[in-house]
Amino acid sequence: MAETLYQKRTKVRRMSDIERLAQQYSKNIESMTGQYQQSFADYQKMVAEKMAPYESEVKRYQTELMPAFESQKSQYQSKLDAYNVTLAEIAKDPLIAKTGTRTVAKPYYDPFTNVFSYYPAQESYTYYEKKPIPKFTETAPKAPTAPVKPAIAEFDTSQFAAKKAETESAFKREVGERKAARLGAVSRRATRPMLQET
Repeated sequence: MAETLYQKRTKVRRMSDIERLAQQYSKNIESMTGQYQQSFADYQKMVAEKMAPYESEVKRYQTELMPAFESQKSQYQSKLDAYNVTLAEIAKDPLIAKTGTRTVAKPYYDPFTNVFSYYPAQESYTYYEKKPIPKFTETAPKAPTAPVKPAIAEFDTSQFAAKKAETESAFKREVGERKAARLGAVSRRATRPMLQET
């Protein structure tokens, strides 16, 4: 049986309703996408601003502070090695010979008087002392403190996900209501065939 004028109009109205809903849904999604992109761009700008001082410090740490520390460390190690060599040499030969002078009584025989007597005389002698152990006065260089990365929260997508879910839910609900109305109309026509004749 051919569709009546009423059925055609109703069908067109229902189709235009669904098309209008689809267009509105598409506009809402586009709007949310634009908001998301803008929000993400703002987030990236904020991250760049927060990271700029940190990145500058990292560059300075890598190009200035660490090379200076490595140089100081190398000089310190050279002096420490030389000091350890000195200590090892002292350990092999810990004493140093020194010469002193002392007064002694030396016997003297006087051939004219046929008498032995003593007179004071200076004599040299050798004695030993421990070699002095030098002190190591160098201070070990301190490594520079590495820059600390700032804490930056992840980009929050929850509000956009919630809006998208809400928009999708509303669209599905509206489409579902239109379909239910259409099925209801079909079932009413089946029970009231006189409507088909108008």
